[in-house]
Amino acid sequence: MDTKIRTIHKVDLERMVLDESAEPTYLPLSLLQEITDSFSDDQQIGSGGSAIVYKGTVGKGMVAVKKLSITIDMHENNFHKEVECLMKAKHKNIVRFLGYCSDTQGMVGDYDGKFVMADVRNWVLCFEYIPNGSLDKYITDASCGLKWRDRYRIIKGSCEGLLHLHENRILHLDLKPGNILIADHMVPKIADFGLSRCLDEDQTRAFTSHLCGSQGYLAPEFYRGQFTFASDIYSLGIIIVEILTGEKGYPEEENVVANWMNQLEASDQWHTQLEQVRVCTKIGIQCMDLNPKKRPVARHILDRLDKTEITIETGISGSSVEQQVSFLKEQYCQEKNSKLSYQYLGKEIKEHAGTEGLAEYVEIPREDHWQQGEQEASSDQWPLRGVQDVKKTVSPQGASISSSNNGVLYKLNNLDIFDRKAHRNHVRYGGPTLENVNFVKLFKKKELSPILKNKNLIRRDSFGVVYMGLVDSVPVTIRKLFSGSVVQNEDFANEVIIQSQVIHGNMVRLIGCCLEFEVPMLVHEFHSTANLHYILHINIKVPLNLGVRLSIAATSAGALAYVHSAFATKILHGDVKPSNILLDNNFVPKISDIGISRLIVRGHEHSGACIGDMAYMDPLYVRTGLLTEQSDVYSFGVIILELVTRRKATHMDKNSLVINFLENHKQGRKSTELFDKEIAVAENLELLDTLAGIAAECLNFDVDLRPTMVDVANRLSMLNQSCNLS
Repeated sequence: MDTKIRTIHKVDLERMVLDESAEPTYLPLSLLQEITDSFSDDQQIGSGGSAIVYKGTVGKGMVAVKKLSITIDMHENNFHKEVECLMKAKHKNIVRFLGYCSDTQGMVGDYDGKFVMADVRNWVLCFEYIPNGSLDKYITDASCGLKWRDRYRIIKGSCEGLLHLHENRILHLDLKPGNILIADHMVPKIADFGLSRCLDEDQTRAFTSHLCGSQGYLAPEFYRGQFTFASDIYSLGIIIVEILTGEKGYPEEENVVANWMNQLEASDQWHTQLEQVRVCTKIGIQCMDLNPKKRPVARHILDRLDKTEITIETGISGSSVEQQVSFLKEQYCQEKNSKLSYQYLGKEIKEHAGTEGLAEYVEIPREDHWQQGEQEASSDQWPLRGVQDVKKTVSPQGASISSSNNGVLYKLNNLDIFDRKAHRNHVRYGGPTLENVNFVKLFKKKELSPILKNKNLIRRDSFGVVYMGLVDSVPVTIRKLFSGSVVQNEDFANEVIIQSQVIHGNMVRLIGCCLEFEVPMLVHEFHSTANLHYILHINIKVPLNLGVRLSIAATSAGALAYVHSAFATKILHGDVKPSNILLDNNFVPKISDIGISRLIVRGHEHSGACIGDMAYMDPLYVRTGLLTEQSDVYSFGVIILELVTRRKATHMDKNSLVINFLENHKQGRKSTELFDKEIAVAENLELLDTLAGIAAECLNFDVDLRPTMVDVANRLSMLNQSCNLS
C-alpha cells in the first residue's frame, strides 16, 4: 500500500516539476528518501547551519531536497513558519516550492544499556533544482566576470523578488548572495526562508531575543532585537554594491562610474548603461543607511530602475550624467595607454622612508605604558625622518600617490561639480574645525583615491574596509567606512580630535582624515598586516609559548587601561577582538580601530545600534546599545580565553567556547580540558588557572562585578613580570 501511495506522489511530483502553476503538496518521507538515495552523501549539494540540501532525481528531471537538521532547541513552529512563507511566495524570482514533509516515527534504540522508544522527527522541503549555483560565485569587480546587462538583470530580478515578498507581508531576514540562486539566462531566484517571518496586515515590525542571520548583511537594528521590511532593504543594498564593485562597502559614485566606463565604452548606448550603473550605486548606498526610515522601499527601488529602462528604450538620457560621462570617455581615451598599475604592498613596506610632510604628523613621543610617565618612542618604531627621500614613482612594493595625477580619476576629481561636492562633504564633517587643529592632517581626495583599489585591500570588518598604501612615501592604512550614517559636523570633528590624542606605543595612531568623500576616510599609521586572530586561528603552526601569550595579553591590557584612564573625556574602544590586535615580528601588539563605533553611529555611549563581531560583544551592549568601559572588559575576557585555549569564540553556537567555559566556572570545575595542549603542561597549569579566573571575572554577566581594565592590566603585568623572572 505504501509503495502504491509513493508511486502516486512520485507521478505528481514529476508533473509539478514541469508545471510551474502546480500548487505545493505534502510529500511522504519514503518518496524523498527514494529520490535522494536515502539522503546519501553523494547526493549532497549544499549545507548550512540548520539544513543539508540534496539533489533528487524525479523521472528525467531534478529537484532540490532540503532536510532540516533537528536540534533540541529547534521548535516545530520554525518549520511551520518557513512553510507558511514558502506557500505565499510564488514569483519568477523566488525559488519554486514543490512540497514538504513533516514526519515523526517511533524508533527503538539502546540508551545506556536499555532499550528505549524515541520519536524521530524529519522535516523536509522540496524545491525546483537550480543548477548554476548561487550569486556569491559570480561576485567580481567590473574588470572581469559578468557583463553589465547580466548584473543589472540580477539586481532588478532580486528587487522584484523582494518586492513580491514584502507585498505578501514576508520578511526574508537572511538576504545574501549565497541565498540568491542563478537560473538559466542569469535569472536570480531568492532562496532559503529558514529565518523568514510572515507579518500580520497591521504589523510593521517584529522582535526577537535570538539573533540569527549572516554577519555583514544584517541591518544594525537586528542587534537590538527588532527588524522591519527595511532590514531586508539594508541587506539588498549590500548585495547591490557587491554586484557593482565586487566588494562590500560604501562606494563613491563617480569611482564606480569610472570603473565601469572601461567595460561599456564599446557597447551600444553605453552612456545610458552608465546611467544604470549610477542609479544602482545610489540605490545601494541609500539602502545601507543606518536609519531604517531613510531607506527606500522595494516599490520605489523598482520604479527608479524602470525609469532607466525607459531611458534606454526611448534613447533619452539624463543631462547631468550625459555631460559627466562624455567628459569621462574623452579623458579615458586620452589616458587609455597611460593607466597606472599598482602592486600589492609587501612586508617590506615598513622599510620605506617618508618625507617630512607626512612624517611630522606621526613622529611624536608616545606613552609607552598606560601608567603616568612618558617615554620617547624608539627610533626603530618610526623610521620616517632623517632618511633619503624616495622617488615619487610606482614602486614594486606599492602605490605611489604623487605619480597618479595623470589618471582619469584625477581629472574626474577636478571637475567643478565634484569640487563643489568635495567642499560640501568637507564642511559636513567638520572640516572648518579640524583646519585649526595642528596635530590632525587633512588629506585631499586625490591623495588617497589611487590607494582605494581591491589590490590594496588588506582587511574588511563590520565597520568597513581597510587599504594599505603609500602617501608621500610613508606607509599608512586607510579605513573606508561602510555606513551612510556617520556622525557629522562637530560630532565627527570632535571624535577625530579625541582619537588623534591617543598617543601610546601599543595603540595604532590616527594621523588624520579626508573629508572630501561621501563618507570620510581615516588615515592611520601602518603597523602590520598580521594580527592575533591570524596567529591563533589561521596560521596555527606558529608556536606560541605561554610567555608570549601572557606578554600579548598584558601589553594589550595596558594599552586599553591607558585609554580608559588617561583622559578627561572617556575613551572606549567598542570593538575589542583579536583581529584588532596587530602583531609585529616579535609579537609586540598594537591595538587598532579604537573608537570607530563612535564615528559610525549616533548617541556615542548610547549608540542604539551594535556593530561589530557578536562573538566578542558584551551581552548588555547587545541588548541595550549601551557601550561602557565594562563592555571593553568583557571583550578582553574573551581574548584571554582564546589566548589560553587557541580556540575561536563563536556566536549563535550552543556549544561555544564562552558558554562551555562559564558553565565549568559556574559548576566549580576547572577548564583544563579547554586549554591549548601546547601550553597545558604541569608547570603552567597554576598560571593558566589564574588567567582563566581573570577571564571569568571579565565575562561576568553582572557588569558591576567585572574588574576595571586598569585592574586587569595591573594583575596581568605582575603575572608577566613573575613569569619573566622564573
